[in-house]
Parts: sequence; structure tokens; C-alpha cells
Amino acid sequence: MFVVGAVAGTLASRIMKSADLGLIVSAVLGIAGAVVGGYIFNALNITPGKGISNALSTTFGVELPTNIVGMFVSATIGAIVILFIVQMLRGKRGGRRR
Repeated sequence: MFVVGAVAGTLASRIMKSADLGLIVSAVLGIAGAVVGGYIFNALNITPGKGISNALSTTFGVELPTNIVGMFVSATIGAIVILFIVQMLRGKRGGRRR
């Protein structure tokens, strides 16, 4: 779980162009992102990673379990959502200080 969180948190911070968070903070962000992403995908009744697993299988012949791909997708999406909210809150606070 720590490895998935670290990879997802690092990927999300790079996508959102955040500062380098470090391994521990990235892992915590990714684990929190897995919770948020799991809630989002469950609410939408979507299985994350299913299409990606199928595409990898048909294109490259690589068989990955849907749940592993789904964990990475869910954790990364959730971490992106968390970073987006944090950036919005920081932007609003920064505007009040001026």
C-alpha cells in the first residue's frame, strides 16, 4: 500500500505541478487519494482501471489484474482531487492577504 501511495502521490504532484513533496508525504497523499478516489468511483459505479487493463492486454499482451491497475488509477485521481482542492484553498487565502 505504501508503494502504491508513493507512486500515486508522486504522479499526482507532477500532474498538478506541485512542489516536490518527498516520499513520505507523497505516500500519505496517495493513500488519502485512494480513499477519495475509491469514494468517487464507487459513487459513480465505475471500476477504475478496467479499460486500461483491457487495452494493455489486447495491445501488448500484458495481463495485469484489474484491481492493481484500479488501485493506481483510483489513488492517482483521488490525490489529484486533493491537490486541486488544496491549491484552490491556498489561492483563496493568498487573495485575502493582499
